[in-house]
Amino acid sequence: MISKDISLYIHIPFCISKCSYCDFFSIACKDFKNAIPQKYIDALCNEINYRINNLKGLRIKTVYIGGGTPSLLSQAQIKQIVEVIKKAGLSKEYEFTFEINPDDLSMPLVECLNDCGVNRISCGIQSFSEHVLKNVHRRASSEQNYKCISFLKNNFKGIISADLICGLPEETEKTLIAGLDYLIKNKIPHISFYSLCVEEETLLGHDINCGKLEYDFDNCDELWIKGRDYLLSKGYLQYEVSNFCLPGYECLHNMAYWTHKNYLGCGSGATGTIENLRFTNTKNIEEYENFWLNNRKSADKIPQTVEKIEQKTSEFEFFMMGLRTCRGICPQEYKQFFRKDIPEKVQKKLETECKKSPDGFYYLDKDRLLFLNSFLEDLLDLLD
Repeated sequence: MISKDISLYIHIPFCISKCSYCDFFSIACKDFKNAIPQKYIDALCNEINYRINNLKGLRIKTVYIGGGTPSLLSQAQIKQIVEVIKKAGLSKEYEFTFEINPDDLSMPLVECLNDCGVNRISCGIQSFSEHVLKNVHRRASSEQNYKCISFLKNNFKGIISADLICGLPEETEKTLIAGLDYLIKNKIPHISFYSLCVEEETLLGHDINCGKLEYDFDNCDELWIKGRDYLLSKGYLQYEVSNFCLPGYECLHNMAYWTHKNYLGCGSGATGTIENLRFTNTKNIEEYENFWLNNRKSADKIPQTVEKIEQKTSEFEFFMMGLRTCRGICPQEYKQFFRKDIPEKVQKKLETECKKSPDGFYYLDKDRLLFLNSFLEDLLDLLD
């Protein structure tokens, strides 16, 4: 049975430039003055309408507009998207997150987001070191990053979240801790603190793999642990592997992913999961626009791939996502999802290597989380 509450992810796959480490789906803007084509926004709004109307009686509990670079949207485009979402059925108690790049920040943009009811901003800082930022082709400078945090604190009415990537080339412990300290002193309540993942198809991955750039993976791991421990020492909770917050400021949208909830994905390249079906929209933007502008009622012709999620895969994802969080997984929730108890071999593995909270959740402590992947590999072998 589908819950009445659902999460909605909206993808804006346009950027002015590509960071060297990024493997997310995005393309370069053809027109910097009108960065996001209006055709794309019109098509996107048609898709949102269709997806929500196709699942009648739903309330949108969380919204996340990501990219790409959503902060390239015009104010009119933001208002158009928000109007469609609200008409589709936005819950009274909702979380609405909007990603921004620091160098796109302006008073008109923030006022627009405040007026539209956006109550959470995810700010892509990545590093406060000018040298590091230039190395990975970030548009925003260190000065813009510092100003962004100060500006949002003074002008945005909602919750501020900052993204940092640990282990970018030539980042040092000194610059990393200084950046974390700036966020902490400014009482930024949520910090996503990711360890750099080097992907082969990125420019950074190519430079490392071909020997053009020397990179110390062990140093990256050590830096991340030092950053994690520093955040914990300052009162932040590690509520998920890479996400830290002051008590009560967890990201509800991401929690929906990690707790096996249904979610919709709208926009070119976006993915959604409803029960045992997972769909991924085409990354061909022209194809996406043409369909949703001209053929949006032909459900069987939607340009998307659809995957039927097998029982074992769904069970593994339950453990994989749930054990990323400090709350862990609950045997009762497992039984509710899969109409059976946790397999005996898996139960023994959980009892042996996990901690158990007073309310019956199995979870991994901060040090065991470092070995999450190997733990999950063992679990996969134990699933029936």
